[in-house]
Amino acid sequence: MIPSAWVTLEELPLTPNGKLDRKALPAPEPAGADGFRVPPRDPVEGRVAAIWEELFDVPMVGVFDDFFDLGGHSLLALRLAVRIRQEFGRELPVAAVLASPTVAGLADVLRRPEDLGEQRVVTLNAEGDRTPIVLVHALGGQVFRYHPMARRLGPDQPVYAIAASGLMPGEDPHTTMADMVEDYVDRLRAVRPGGPYVLGGFCIGGNIAMEMARRLRALGEDVPLLVLFYSDADEPVITSSLEDDASLMTHALAGGPLETSGAEFAGLGPEEMLVAVIAAAGREQRLAPDTADVEQARRFLRVFRANAHAVGRYRHEPYDGDVALFAPAGDRPDLGWNGVVKGNLAIEAIPGERVVILFEPLVAEAAAKLRSWIDHGVTGH
Repeated sequence: MIPSAWVTLEELPLTPNGKLDRKALPAPEPAGADGFRVPPRDPVEGRVAAIWEELFDVPMVGVFDDFFDLGGHSLLALRLAVRIRQEFGRELPVAAVLASPTVAGLADVLRRPEDLGEQRVVTLNAEGDRTPIVLVHALGGQVFRYHPMARRLGPDQPVYAIAASGLMPGEDPHTTMADMVEDYVDRLRAVRPGGPYVLGGFCIGGNIAMEMARRLRALGEDVPLLVLFYSDADEPVITSSLEDDASLMTHALAGGPLETSGAEFAGLGPEEMLVAVIAAAGREQRLAPDTADVEQARRFLRVFRANAHAVGRYRHEPYDGDVALFAPAGDRPDLGWNGVVKGNLAIEAIPGERVVILFEPLVAEAAAKLRSWIDHGVTGH
């Protein structure tokens, strides 16, 4: 609720009836807030601010300006990580931008002498005394998609996200569901030692969250709700991407099949195919933002492949907790979960596109629904 910009008017515009004319209010301009910006206070903040000014092409950035309020997104965060590596000689986890989205916050991270690669449980909001929500990564392993949801859930709602292993140099991705669950539960309890916890995730993130919930309950923790965003019980991963390297690469690096004929990739070795898919996705302007360079694409692909094979053929045992599912209306409105969930299962219909529920404008309604479920529980079979 804190204003991101201030506009001073001599008087408010009114309608002929004397009421406030909202349509006549001028749009706030970011430049008008320059007087309220705090300039860098030491060399580290100065170097980080200079990088931000270059990325956003603005004349001045204050140390408390928010990366996302300035228009930041996952691709810019990746470019920021590259520039940090060039300027400071350090590998900055992209997730650090989510946890510390200001110049001051990132400067504080960079002042730490220890390795920055272990930031896997990302704090999206630490404030509030409500039951914390923990959102697990999807196939690509990154957790940027959860930022709009965290904001819409409100400042009183603690939100954490779990990123995949393998995104940073020197890390290996997990290859089994059991390994993921054990690691993620241990890391979560290190940050939040006791429950209750609300768990959830998009795509395979929901599948992993269910097994985390099962493990936490076995440890005596309370998991009152599991939230699935377009997660599929029967086919967590598109089968073709498990059986064919070219299909897996195009799904990982371009989000789905390319217009380029599959024959272009036939007979190529893994490295040649990687370069060919990147080139084809670039031509069609479909290249995933997580693949800013070939080395980054190589790591991203390893994570995607490991996640796909760890979860792709996994079959869930019956789960007796309560579950809420965001899923498109159609032939399978329950996405196979009726056969798994033995507690209450609430199903909320969403538009057909997979990811739109996590972004504006639909995320506001989804966040309100999620708060209601946490406060009042879910009903259904």
